Amino acid sequence: MSIFGFGNKRATKMFISELPIFKEVSMQNQVVSKGIISTVVAQKIIEIAPELVQEGFKLFSSTIASFTQEYISETIVHKNIDGDSKRGIFLPSSITIVRANFPKDINSKKNNCFDGYGNTPNSCKELSDRKLHIELDIIKSLDEDSFYFQPSSYFYCGKDNSRKRIDELNLYFAFVTADENISDWNSIKFQKIISFKELEDEYDYNFKIDKDRYDTSYQSPWIGSELSKKGAYTMIFKIEEKRYSKPFAKTLNKIYKNHEDELQKRINQEIREQLKK
Repeated sequence: MSIFGFGNKRATKMFISELPIFKEVSMQNQVVSKGIISTVVAQKIIEIAPELVQEGFKLFSSTIASFTQEYISETIVHKNIDGDSKRGIFLPSSITIVRANFPKDINSKKNNCFDGYGNTPNSCKELSDRKLHIELDIIKSLDEDSFYFQPSSYFYCGKDNSRKRIDELNLYFAFVTADENISDWNSIKFQKIISFKELEDEYDYNFKIDKDRYDTSYQSPWIGSELSKKGAYTMIFKIEEKRYSKPFAKTLNKIYKNHEDELQKRINQEIREQLKK
């Protein structure tokens, strides 16, 4: 099975708790009277000022307009998990999703965040400049026909990869078996499982009280259709970072649009007056 389109140049990774058992320009002769230069430059600026102002207003206008709409950025992480086509799927006990500065050398002693840590302490918290860190335990039902994701810890810096302020972080889940041969992530159907909102930025939340007890505020719904499948599969998470639209921005945008032409005229007039001085 191959999954294309997941090339993630950003430092967001997913780990599972255990693996299945199986030149300079010469300035000579360029001396010109300063008075002549300043006059020429001033004249040129006066000529292009309207264009510069107009471009500036376009940028400003688009910036204000962007705050009147919901902003969403998405990151997808996945993990291929091997298995036997004659046996039920192997489901790890926990999942780690991390966005941080990872050592370039995978053998670095500073890199203690990896697959298959099992009973070995997970040291992802020791990574430098963490921006996102979610630990998910996978809880099976007593009959082992269903499971759900239970967050055990959560940390988020409050900004996406573009450094835009984010109000809400949502996790979506998808499960693709090897025989489905899906090669385009746009064709994958994700289901929303957990929504993190109204949480403090830059704060480590611990939802696991002890070995078998959790704060269940952010657990996913039960997922019952996957454990009956067999063989190798790909577990996929989509991280959706959302910024809400701002009501004040809609009002500001309306006022700005009503006075944009007059503002341009006044600024261009001020430029001409200052340059003539």
